[in-house]
Amino acid sequence: MTAQRPTKASRNPSSTRITYFDWLRGAATIAVVVLHVFNKMLTDHSVDELGVLLVLTWTELQLVFTRWAVPLFLMITGALLLDPKRNVSWEKVGRYVARMAAVLLVFCPVYTCMSARAITLDAIIDGLGFAFTKGSWDHLWYIYALIGLYLLTPILQLYVRHASQALQRTTLLVLAVPTLVIPTINAATGAGIATFVWVTSSLFYYLLGTYAHQHLRLDGRLTVMGLAALVAGMIAIAAIVVWQHSYPKWLVVPECPLVAPWALLLFVAAKRYLQGRPAPAVLAYASKHSLGIYLFHPLILIIFYRRLWWMPYEQLPPVIFELVVIGATLAGAVALVEAADRIPGLRRIL
Repeated sequence: MTAQRPTKASRNPSSTRITYFDWLRGAATIAVVVLHVFNKMLTDHSVDELGVLLVLTWTELQLVFTRWAVPLFLMITGALLLDPKRNVSWEKVGRYVARMAAVLLVFCPVYTCMSARAITLDAIIDGLGFAFTKGSWDHLWYIYALIGLYLLTPILQLYVRHASQALQRTTLLVLAVPTLVIPTINAATGAGIATFVWVTSSLFYYLLGTYAHQHLRLDGRLTVMGLAALVAGMIAIAAIVVWQHSYPKWLVVPECPLVAPWALLLFVAAKRYLQGRPAPAVLAYASKHSLGIYLFHPLILIIFYRRLWWMPYEQLPPVIFELVVIGATLAGAVALVEAADRIPGLRRIL
C-alpha cells in the first residue's frame, strides 16, 4: 500500500538496502487484504447474525495480525522520506502528489463502474466526483493521507534534521494525545471532547517511523509496552463482544493507543532481526507491488459481494472460508497487477 515510487528506493544515502522494510511492507500488504476480508463481514453484519465466536475470533485476529499494517506503511514512508540526509525538494513533492492524484482519477471511476455493473458516462462522472470529495471509497483515505504528508514533507524534514532526539520524542508524546487518546475516549464513551488541533494518526505515525528508524532499538521496556498493549486490547475486545454483543471497531483502528505500541514493537523487532536478510520471494513481490495490490484487491471483493452476491461465511465452514476468500482475493489482485504492469499508463502510477 505504500506509494512505491516515492518510497520504493529502499536504500539510505549510503546505498545500504534497508531490507527490513521489504519484510514489513510485504507482510503489511498481505495483512491489509486479510483485514478487508474480515472487516467486510464485521461491518455489514451484526454479532447476532455472525455469532459471538466468529466475531470474537475475527476481531482478535484483526488486532494481532492486521491492524498494525497501516501504521507500518506510514512509518516506513516517514523513515524513508524524512531521512535528514535525503533531499526531498518541492519538485519531487509535486511528482509524488501528481502520481497520487492520477491514482484517484483512475481508480475512483473504476470502482464506481464496478459497483454500477456498467461502464457509463454517469458512473465515470460520479467516480471523478468521488476523487475530489473523498466520497464512498473508504480505503482510499490512505491516498489522501499520502498527498497531505507529501506536501508537509519538506517542512517536516527540516524539523527532523534540526530537532534533538528529546524534542522529537516530546513532539510524539504531545501528538499522541489529540491523535490517539482523545479520539479513543470519544469513540468509547461518546464524550465529544474537542482536541482543538486538527491532526490525524497519519502524521503521528509518519514522524514515529523516522524516530524509530533512527533512534529506537529493541529492548525490554519497548517489548513489555507493546505486548501489554496487545493483551489489553485483546481483553477489551473479548469483553465488549461477549457482553455487549457489538463490534468494537474503535479498539482496532490506527487511532487507538493500544494499536500504536504493538505496531511500534513489530517495526523495531524487524529492524533488530531482519535488517540485512533478504525478504522471501512472496514478501518481496508484495512489497514491490504493494500499491497495486492495495488498489486492485477491493475490485475482487466487489465482484464477490456485489456482483456475485456471494456470502461465503454462510456457505463455507470457518477456516475454509477464510482461506478461500483471502486466497482468491490475493490471487485476483496479483493477476490484475500483472495485467496492469503491461499497460504503460497504469504501470507509471503503480
